[in-house]
This record gives sequence, structure tokens and C-alpha cells, in this order.
Amino acid sequence: MLRRAGYDVRAAGSGRQALKIYDQNQIDVALIDLAMPEMDGIALLKELRHINNNLQAIVITAYGSVQRAVEAMKAGALDFLTRPVRNQVLMAQIEKALAMSALVDENRRLREAVDNKYDFSHLVARSPQMQKVVRLAEEAAQREVIVLITGESGVGKEVLARAIHYNSDRRSGPFFALNCAAIPETLVESELFGYEKGAFSGAQQRKAGLLEQAAHGTLLLDEIGDLPLPAQAKLLRVIESREMIPVGGTQPVKVAARLMAATNADLRQRVRTKEFREELLFRLTVFPIHIPPLRERREDILPLAALILERLARETGKDLPGLSQDAVEYLMCAPWEGNVRELANAIERAVIISHGNLIAASDLPTDHTLPPAAGGLPASGVDLNEVERNLLVQAMNRSGNNLSRAARLLGIGRGALRYRLEKHNLAAK
Repeated sequence: MLRRAGYDVRAAGSGRQALKIYDQNQIDVALIDLAMPEMDGIALLKELRHINNNLQAIVITAYGSVQRAVEAMKAGALDFLTRPVRNQVLMAQIEKALAMSALVDENRRLREAVDNKYDFSHLVARSPQMQKVVRLAEEAAQREVIVLITGESGVGKEVLARAIHYNSDRRSGPFFALNCAAIPETLVESELFGYEKGAFSGAQQRKAGLLEQAAHGTLLLDEIGDLPLPAQAKLLRVIESREMIPVGGTQPVKVAARLMAATNADLRQRVRTKEFREELLFRLTVFPIHIPPLRERREDILPLAALILERLARETGKDLPGLSQDAVEYLMCAPWEGNVRELANAIERAVIISHGNLIAASDLPTDHTLPPAAGGLPASGVDLNEVERNLLVQAMNRSGNNLSRAARLLGIGRGALRYRLEKHNLAAK
């Protein structure tokens, strides 16, 4: 019946044979009889689920009982059917199992994509300053400490916080980010701590706050310097006791979320002006990480530009232009007061208006006053040859030494790539 319906079916006469078939084939759904020689259906189900915890299985038996049904469900069965099974019922269960299998696979792919995106090896850290930042982040990911990430707007504080989360033991839990500066003062406490039914006009049912929703995950309090003083006092209690009381509530609620905070403000100055609680600052600075501005780590500019172009190419499905020499010099000289965010916006704009194979300096924003220096480079001195060599090494590593893919990553042709590899004495494999 299943074959007539278009399914690819493998039949096994015993549990041992089923394991051998499973080992040699891509199986999406297992339809298992409880009564089999050598190994019963429950034992087979447990063995299969041990191999693949996401396998969807339906158990069938002629001897239905509540106890056996419970045992099968505990072993991981999607459903439990007793004979005689109507064909319509079985087909519906097969379709349900396949839909569940597809959903699990999609979630796994999305999770792998997220984990890959935020892997520490994918963070641009060519400069010594950013290499230190990544080392600290790797340490933070292995510990359940509160992390305070500081730095100017646009340096990537939330990106680093997400990287810490997705490289920690909490990666399977949720990640929430609350921008304390973007929430009205009257709503901050209800967003953070939640509220009970009837706590205020319009509170028709209980609402869990982000501290509760982020259980077994991570909550990032972005721009924490703008958190109102009353909420700061409540947050301090949460950190000290790992408990909170929702707005309008009387009973404490356990807090299992990991806290991280980020700010572009000078919190010590805010302590001096009585805008920030000193005790809370002490609690937050257990593990501080400071991300320097882009202008202080110019070695990261071109790798970041290449990464942004790679992302745009992936999103648009197009071969995007590379960077001309004058565009490279422009990128290296510009002050980038808006940091990585400003750099990304500038490159996206240049991609839109560029009509050639290369992005020229004229395609980039004209509102920067570039510092005068010989050859157009900043007075601090940046070795473009070294930057170019590092970009080539990075592209070849990412492409698995595939010339065509490396050329696409860099936005140049294969011939130009070969020339540059020879120029820098790098072997093309």
C-alpha cells in the first residue's frame, strides 16, 4: 500500500535486520511491530533513537494496552496503533511523521546555519585588538559569568554576545536582546519582569517577562546605561538572589537565564552623576569585554568588507563587483565613526550604484574628510600588501583552496587571483 502511494519502502523481518537496513539507507520514518524475533519493537525503537534521536517512529501491535502504549511513547514513538489498522489512519500517521521529520531537519539546518554564522572562527579578528576580544569571548562562553560588553555604537556588541551564547552550553536555549533605550520607562519593568493578571489596567492575563522567557538561554540587556533606576534596583536583586517578582505579583519566580549586558556609555560617569547604581556596576563588571572602534583596528576593515560582499552575493545570488585600488584606499582611510554598521551600509550602497566590475571610490559615500597622507593611506601606516596577502590566505582557506570559489569571495577573476597568489608567493592548489 505504501509503495503504491509512492513511498520508498524497506522491509525487515527482525530487529537485527532493521538495524542493518537503517545503517545502509536514509530512513525518514520507522513503522515498527512490537512482536518480532531476536529483538522486540520497544528494544528496536530505543536502539534506533539512540542512533538518531530525531527519527520519527510509529509502533503497531495486535496486543494493545495502555502500559505498552506508554512504554512506546516514552521510548520516543510518535504514535501507537493497534491492529487492525485502517489504511486511512496509517497513511495519515505516515504523512504526519514525514511532516515532523521535515520540520526537525529544517530546524537542524537552521540551527547549524546559526551556529556556523556565530562560530568564533568566522568573526573578523585580523587585528591584535580583536584577537584579544575573541579570546576573552571564548573564555566567557565556557563560564556562567555575567559579561559586560562595551564599545561605540556599531562595533558589533550584539554580534559578540550572540557568538558567546551560541558557543556556550546554552546554545540550544533562546537568545533575547532587549534595547533598554528603545523601551518607554513605563514599560521596561513589565517587559523585563513580566506581570500578573490584573496588575494594571489592560493586564487581562499573566505575561512572562524576558527574564523568565530566556530560561536556559541568554538575555542581553543592550544599552543598559539607559535602564531606569527603579528597574536597576530590581535587576540587582535578580542577580543576587536569582529570583524576581513580576509586576503586581507577590510570589518570587526563579530566574534561570544567563545575563549579558552591553553599552556605549561610560557607566562610571553615570554612577558619578547618580544615573546608574554603583552596586549594579560592580555586579556587571565581573567579566568586561571592550570592543575597540574600527578606526583603531584598520587591519579588520578589508576582511570585513570582503565578508559583507560575500553576504550580499549570497543573499542576492549575483556575482558582485570587487573593490578597485582607490576604493580600497578610501576604505582604509575613512574614519568610520559609525564603525562596522556604517561600513556595511556604505558597501551595500556602493553595490547598488556601481555599474562596473569594480566598486570605485566614487561609489562610496562622499561625506568623509579623509586624512592627508602619502599615497592616500592614513598617517598611522597600513601595509596594503600585507592586508592583500591576508585576504588571499583567508579566501583560499574558506574556499578549501578552490580557485574559482576564492575568486568569487574576493570579487575578482581567476586570472587576477593567480597573479596575486604568485605575487605573494602563495601556492595555488
